[in-house]
Amino acid sequence: MSEPIPTPAFPLKILVIGAGPMATHVHLPVLAGLRDRGRVDLALLCDLDRSRAGTAAAAFGFRASTGDAHAAMARDDIDAVYIFASAQLHYEYGMLALGQGKHLFVEKPVAPSAAQAQALADLARDRGLVAVGGHNRRFYPSLRATRERAGRAGWRQAEAVFHKPMAGQPPGFGAASWLSGNGIHALDALLWMMDGPPEHLAAHASDQTFSALMRWPGDRQAVFLCDNAAGTRREDYAFNAAGESCAVTEASLTVQTDGRPATTAFPSGMTSFILEHDAFLDAVRTGRPAPHDLTALVPALHLCELIERGHVGPVAPPVATPPPAPAQPTQGTILVAGQWGAALAPLLPGYRLAALDDITAVRPDVVAALLGRGATALDPARLDHLPNLAVVGVAGLSVARFGAADLLARGVALVNASAAHADSVAEFALALAILGRRRAFHGHAVMRAGGWGVIPGPQGLRGLAMRLKPVLRRLGLLPLAQRVKDRMASGGAPRPAQSRDLAGATVGLVGWGDNARAFARRLATCDARVLVWSRNGSDGDIRQAGAQPAALDQVLAADIVSLHRGLTPATRHTLGAAELARLRPGAVLINVARGGLIEPAALLDRLRRGDVFACLDTYEEEPLPPRHPLRRLPNVFLTPHIAGGSVDMQAAATAEVVAKVCRLLEGGSADTLTAARLRGMS
Repeated sequence: MSEPIPTPAFPLKILVIGAGPMATHVHLPVLAGLRDRGRVDLALLCDLDRSRAGTAAAAFGFRASTGDAHAAMARDDIDAVYIFASAQLHYEYGMLALGQGKHLFVEKPVAPSAAQAQALADLARDRGLVAVGGHNRRFYPSLRATRERAGRAGWRQAEAVFHKPMAGQPPGFGAASWLSGNGIHALDALLWMMDGPPEHLAAHASDQTFSALMRWPGDRQAVFLCDNAAGTRREDYAFNAAGESCAVTEASLTVQTDGRPATTAFPSGMTSFILEHDAFLDAVRTGRPAPHDLTALVPALHLCELIERGHVGPVAPPVATPPPAPAQPTQGTILVAGQWGAALAPLLPGYRLAALDDITAVRPDVVAALLGRGATALDPARLDHLPNLAVVGVAGLSVARFGAADLLARGVALVNASAAHADSVAEFALALAILGRRRAFHGHAVMRAGGWGVIPGPQGLRGLAMRLKPVLRRLGLLPLAQRVKDRMASGGAPRPAQSRDLAGATVGLVGWGDNARAFARRLATCDARVLVWSRNGSDGDIRQAGAQPAALDQVLAADIVSLHRGLTPATRHTLGAAELARLRPGAVLINVARGGLIEPAALLDRLRRGDVFACLDTYEEEPLPPRHPLRRLPNVFLTPHIAGGSVDMQAAATAEVVAKVCRLLEGGSADTLTAARLRGMS
């Protein structure tokens, strides 16, 4: 066992890692209040998003901010580290902080697994340090009063309910499920109130819904319910003893004895958060264990894992393992800019992460850089500081604004989120193809106007004549009106084509790349015939995706024509008046690539004929001007460049790029961008 760490002087000098929403809305205001009470010194705030770190540091009165957590934890003037991030970051950085002799406060989930949480607790014990977790329900005044009321007799039966309306949302905070990401609060409170984990568990887990029946020695029982797909948030507790029942919320305790209720109100809001932070500081000052010591929290995380597996049977304690030595990155530093979230978790064990904006001197330790949303290019001066930079990953499809050519010239491998972007865009294009082919957009307009079907009613004089038909009949003018109608029959706008299936249709793709390939594969599963015209795509690759190479005139004569080229000087206005004239009446034109691929005036002229339908997601001028003629054409469906912008795609993109960078750094292979590919990208 290591020598105990000397008790630091107060105010405690603290480092906070993480300036996300939970930190800024809850913990940082509490810490600012502790600073005002003289309990802490807000020494340093760290976040890989340097803009976010700087903003939060200024707002809450930190003396400085940084994007390099490893360097910050190594500082001699830091006494304690608070980490408000993902479960993986809590564990990896928590181990580093404890290894540096710092006291530790981590939010929930305190670690990805109970075994890792126990490793944190064991290391803290061996180093004589305090390590706690953010399970603030242990500090609800209402629950504390109920616990005191039970005395040594305890409670015979208990209930805990924790519901949240999170339907369809993936678990947050790097948790395995919403149970360990959120419901663990109530589960831990239940174990605390029942003085420890149960001896027997019968659990059921289904997607976002969890339930458990638990038994303790002496036949004490409890029920736990957690539904993260509920319609509203609900958290409450009930405890029963012989002749007495307690109903508990955060703000109240209602005691019923022989049916006579008595309610006591308690402070809520930030009270429990303030108390848990005070308890951490008290434990550091006195050396006595805190109620939310990690050792006390491990059983709740262990029970989460059992419930997630639907465990039925005895509850054995988690397998004890010797605490590992604190992880020390050995493979170099990865610079991070922009938004990345939990995607960075796979990098944590082996690499040091630092904010790009913190680089001001030569850094031979830097081996890679990750550029996310909001990041800027690595300028030549900064690149000169990175002699061993080997890989740059861009969490998007376009790399033009990141100085891609300069990176390749320096021998740096460049990867992007081609697969994630392609899948998202292909899904969107498939939806447009189906709805366009079915004339659903016409049907939408007809329904909005009070009609029925997919063919709009007559407009102008013809429409007026139809509405006046009963009056004209009474006045004897109907024959005259019919003669006028017959004279007009040869003119007017074409009627929309009939609704058709995608199966059996011919789809022509202009251009070939990741997006087109993903779209072609989806079309093939719908039994559509896919033709592809490309100047760069190989015939073998096109056929492998279930499509056929074809000439441009064949592609333009398809039932659906979809654009998939990058925008370069050579591809600008690929479709002009001559090409658009090749579109057959009834065809659907889709552009989810670049607006500049179509000559604007020629597009308007072709659409004004009214015999084709266009689904446009991109435009030569963006945003599309408010009074642009495209907005008034009935045979156009407009979307604001959203084919590849979903939250799901962004999450998949960051994960894809991190995985590619990892493989390249570890000597594997990944789909890298070449100079030839760059020439065809926008």
